[in-house]
Amino acid sequence: MILRRISLGIAIALAFAYLLMTPIAAAPVSCAGGTLDFTAISDTPATPPTFNVGQKTTFAAVTTGFVAASHSWAIPGPHLRDYNDDLGTQAGVATPQPWSATPLTVSDLAANTVSLYWKPSPAQSHPANGGPEPRVVSLTVTPTAGGSCTSSATFMIERNATNPDKQPEDFYTSTHRAVGTTNPGFGHVIDEHIYWHQVVGGGTDWRQFLAWHGHFLRRFDEWRTEFGYPRVAPWYPGRPLPTGPDFDHPASLRLAFNPDANRIPSYYTITGGTATDFGGQTKLADYPTVAAFSDSFEGGYHGTVHCNIGPATGGFFATSGPGFGSMCRASSPKDPMFWRWHGFIDALYRNHCKLRSAACASGPDPAADPWMGDNDADIAAVGNVPSPAPRWLSPDIWNRRTQVATDACIPRAPPPDVNTVGGVARDCGSSADHENPVTGATNYLYATLRNSRAKPVRTVYAEVAVYIANASTGLAWPTDFQMLPESRQMITLHLEPGQVTDIGPLPWTPPSPAPSDHWCLYIRVLSVQEAPLVEGASIDTNVANSNSIAWRNLNIVAAGAASQSQFIVRNIRRAEDRLTLQIDVDEPLFKKAPLILRLDESLQRALTEGGARLDGLKATGPGTFAVVAPKARIEGLRLAPRQQGTATLHVDARADAETVGDISVTQSSREAVDGGVTLRVSGKKRR
Repeated sequence: MILRRISLGIAIALAFAYLLMTPIAAAPVSCAGGTLDFTAISDTPATPPTFNVGQKTTFAAVTTGFVAASHSWAIPGPHLRDYNDDLGTQAGVATPQPWSATPLTVSDLAANTVSLYWKPSPAQSHPANGGPEPRVVSLTVTPTAGGSCTSSATFMIERNATNPDKQPEDFYTSTHRAVGTTNPGFGHVIDEHIYWHQVVGGGTDWRQFLAWHGHFLRRFDEWRTEFGYPRVAPWYPGRPLPTGPDFDHPASLRLAFNPDANRIPSYYTITGGTATDFGGQTKLADYPTVAAFSDSFEGGYHGTVHCNIGPATGGFFATSGPGFGSMCRASSPKDPMFWRWHGFIDALYRNHCKLRSAACASGPDPAADPWMGDNDADIAAVGNVPSPAPRWLSPDIWNRRTQVATDACIPRAPPPDVNTVGGVARDCGSSADHENPVTGATNYLYATLRNSRAKPVRTVYAEVAVYIANASTGLAWPTDFQMLPESRQMITLHLEPGQVTDIGPLPWTPPSPAPSDHWCLYIRVLSVQEAPLVEGASIDTNVANSNSIAWRNLNIVAAGAASQSQFIVRNIRRAEDRLTLQIDVDEPLFKKAPLILRLDESLQRALTEGGARLDGLKATGPGTFAVVAPKARIEGLRLAPRQQGTATLHVDARADAETVGDISVTQSSREAVDGGVTLRVSGKKRR
């Protein structure tokens, strides 16, 4: 037997793969006065006797000194003779041609030459990734003079996970080359992609940009499934470029990538923002048709990301040369990031189609239920609604003053490689790491998103929008809130069933929250796999009835110090009301830390005009009250609609640095609970 190989360097430099293989001799078998042997060659880089799954291998009988009357190959599977990767773009078919695979036949195994594509064993198929496995190939011939002879050789078949030159894209984009092709890397897949951009462009049938690329992406996923690989995980370019064998590409075809310069424009998100597209759109649903969205997207953000990953070297439609395979050229499917980037694009396409109730080539995806917790009890109940009170203590969002740079938050698999594609869970800390925001400086919000409800399905795309309001026990949606413009950083892709992941950071620069002393956060989880959020003016009701809305109105102060929390008391109802403030203090904190409540002049008037009743409070001066019971109450603060005042809670925890606990204030009107705020005395310094 003779083994032949193609090195990657030779393949790039010279013309035809079959003409460039260096034979490696093995001992031939004596047969009918001559010798019997066979060769094994591939049209893509190989290191015989090892071949990769999905790699074409051609075996050819070599007889010397005799004539063979028949051939019989024994090639252990799994394998297949060929597959169809052609969508039919160049043939101009009305719909994409289906994926198909052809098995080896008896007649194939009786020829003097046989070609096949190796498939993985069950132990080598995703999610398993067993190592190379031996497969013994035998050729038995019958000489015309009679008798039979057999030659055998052992080949190692692998699903390589360590060599960046032996990954799915390398094989998929290089095979099925047209006759006369001189570039071994210019397979049919690249030819079809170049043809679409060069000839079809923005046609009006199924081959429009978003639809065609969706089909193109799914064809690769079909190939990957056939050959034991997982489907392509999408990647959001607002995250670092992933690295490692699955994602790497020649350095000459990559640029330094800055994720902060490649965040999605807010008008392509479900949430939207203040930025406007050329047609005045501020959110994805504003594009009336797929064509309108496609015209905007293809003409800007799509190409920008492509060319921020790869250089603009050589001609755009070049089929060889130094720029071949760059993300900034029509040969971009050679780069593994092409498929990850287009996975994200396809998710946006699905989003738009669902938002506009359009019939599209991609999707729709099944209903999903990504959620965030309102408090520890809500998390223990796995997000069942209505959630338990109090609902303004969500542990699933927190602030940091510097970005988290741990390997768990920026996943490395394995270190030092970065794996930032969808489906990879992140751990950026928890609410225990919260730091009170610093006004006028850049802070960073992180959040936890969960997909752990009963019978979960993959959440293809979800974004979390964050809104802020001056801390108040009475807040109305959306009147009292403003959206943080960088919510586009709170995006997750392929949140798998049962998975919990952290998202962010969302950079923000808090303005002064005066007259309160901190900001309230209102968080909305948005996915087209869920029904649209149903929200009224009462945020307490909104949060209670949806696990896709969370709320944090919490100020943390250090134990062992004298501290305070200042917040707004506001009537959010449409008519005059007599409000109630309920103050609940954790027993250990109440026993060791004196508490004082102060009301400004507006609230003092409201107290007098409403004939308010005090319980657990003792007046110590004008508008000043000592909290003398762990459960205290003011009933009857008379306020007109939208009228407000400021309250301040003072806590003196200097007597015992170990004393910690919560002081919660709940505001109620005649209709229901309006909201609340919590002052937490923590053993960990937050200021």
